[in-house]
Amino acid sequence: MSAALSLAEADRPVPDVETIVRTELGPLAGAIDGGLYPEAILRHLGAAGAYAHHRDGTPEGLVAAIAAMATAGTVCLSTAFCIWCQDALVWYLARGDDAAGSRHLHSAMSGSRIGGTGLSNPMKAFSGIEPLALTGRRVAGGYRVRGRLPWVSNLGPGHPFASIFALEDGRRVMAVFEAGSEGVSIAANARFVALEGTGTYTVMIRDAFVADDDVIAADAAAFVPHIRSGFVLLQAGMGLGLASGVATLMRADERGRRDGAALPLGADGIEDRASALWERVARAAGHHADPSAGAFRETLRLRLDISWLALEAAQAAMLQFGARGYLEGSEPFRRLREAQFVAIVTPSVKHITAELARA
Repeated sequence: MSAALSLAEADRPVPDVETIVRTELGPLAGAIDGGLYPEAILRHLGAAGAYAHHRDGTPEGLVAAIAAMATAGTVCLSTAFCIWCQDALVWYLARGDDAAGSRHLHSAMSGSRIGGTGLSNPMKAFSGIEPLALTGRRVAGGYRVRGRLPWVSNLGPGHPFASIFALEDGRRVMAVFEAGSEGVSIAANARFVALEGTGTYTVMIRDAFVADDDVIAADAAAFVPHIRSGFVLLQAGMGLGLASGVATLMRADERGRRDGAALPLGADGIEDRASALWERVARAAGHHADPSAGAFRETLRLRLDISWLALEAAQAAMLQFGARGYLEGSEPFRRLREAQFVAIVTPSVKHITAELARA
């Protein structure tokens, strides 16, 4: 009987992303905000193809990946952020050395293995904001690595993540690590005001062995300029999804719309701005492989404008709802806290404005 049941379930069509978001994610958004990590939903999204669109690096595939993330972001930014972490891991693996891709890419694309990005510190290090946190040394068959990464998300025991370490000769290597493996421990040492359900941990790496077959790029300094615009552009799904969800929330609030008709930003204005930003996303996707600093700055400007929209949209919802939005557990307040995360996740508004000012 159990074998027949398993076969019947295997024959069922896989739900699409919109169905998963509506039927599975929506009802759990509050619990995820309280700290529930939506691992089962993330695996279902992988089975639905959410993480495979951008493997080939086409502009259309990149936009499709962003759209899938935005669909989740309309109801839950925590899940949209986890989708971005998974998408970023796929992005690196699909563009890196064949050996690492052969070992890890299929499982990351399908969602059979959930994993993290691990590039918050390296991205800051490449911009001169902070030193590279991991160091390594060459040994037979690979490297020995040590250091500490304060925040890596979408993690749990057995989850892969990528990061970059520096060698004594100054070279930088990008590789895949596995949380909970020998020498790679994770610990939750803080509680966040939002995004608590994202599997975010501090990672301690103590003389961990990284095999040559787990190396994504032996020369990360040369590799990163070719992936960084896609890395940042993929984040667009978080802010644009949140803005769309906020507009829907505001439009459903008849009382607030009537009383707040004179407020400067309403649902229509949010959606108009989001539409214009989607057009810019589509254009930027066509240039994601351009490694020049100028092209990357254009991606950063777009990312910055999406951050502003997320912040302003969530603030507009709070103003429309008034005291009703100021209650603990209210939807507008959750979306406001989430929007603030859009502005501080790497590359943060502070990071982007500093980078643009230097230029």
